[in-house]
Parts: sequence; C-alpha cells; structure tokens
Amino acid sequence: AIIFEKILKSKAGTGLEELSVWDRNIQLAMYSIAIYLPIAWVETEGDLLQGWTWLVWCIVFLHASGGILVALAVLYSNSITKTVAVCGALVLTTILGNVFFDAPLNGPILLGCLIVILSIFGYRDDCNIEDQLKAALREKTALRESQLPPKVIQKS
Repeated sequence: AIIFEKILKSKAGTGLEELSVWDRNIQLAMYSIAIYLPIAWVETEGDLLQGWTWLVWCIVFLHASGGILVALAVLYSNSITKTVAVCGALVLTTILGNVFFDAPLNGPILLGCLIVILSIFGYRDDCNIEDQLKAALREKTALRESQLPPKVIQKS
C-alpha cells in the first residue's frame, strides 16, 4: 500500500511526467495484463470469455470500480485512511453476512469486530494535536520570556 501511494502521488519534480489517477491505473494494470493474459489463454484454450454471463460482467464492473475508488482514496487521503476504511467495510460485511445469509457470528468474530471498531474510533484524526502542542509551546515561551529580567542596554 505504501509503494502504491508513492507511485500514485509522485510529482513531476522527479524528472518523470506527472500522471493522473487514470494514467496510473492503466500503467499498473498493464503489469497484471502481461502476467494473467497468457495464463488465461492457456487455461481456456483461447476462448477467454467462455462461460461469462451478465452477472459475471456486473461483478467485473464492480471490481474495476472498486479499484478506481481505492486509487482515488489513496490519492486524496493516505494509505492508512484507506486501510481503516477497508477494516470498517470488513466489519460491515461480516454483520450483513450474518443478517442476510446466516454467516457465522460467534465469539471470536465478534471480538475481532469489536477490536476493529475500537481501533477505528481510536484512530480518528479529528483532533488537532499539533495545533494544541504549538499553542502550548507558545504559551510556555511567552511565560518564560515574561519571567526574565529586563535586558540592560549598554551604551558604548
């Protein structure tokens, strides 16, 4: 995730042309195509779309959209925020899987969900710690300066 973020956010100052999210997605997808196309060709004996239905096309579209959304999330925030969002989505998927498909929701799974939820609330980045620390430092410096004796100006 860190390397993906670095590739996605690299700037023109590195001697390379600055690329958009769409360009980066195509650039990174070329590696996957180069690896998986020959494997798929051999596995299907040349008939790559064998057995594809409208449902499969919908799933492919959802996965492609998800990849673009991940790239945009990393571009406009960071990989840590994306990871927190993925963890929250896994908890939501686990709970909805239990509600709609009777997926197991036993003690260890609930404990894991609880830990993830607590971690998400613990990570909230809405507190301005840096601003508070800078303000405290300014107050401390001002207090220290007010307690110093006045400077004596010597005439030469």
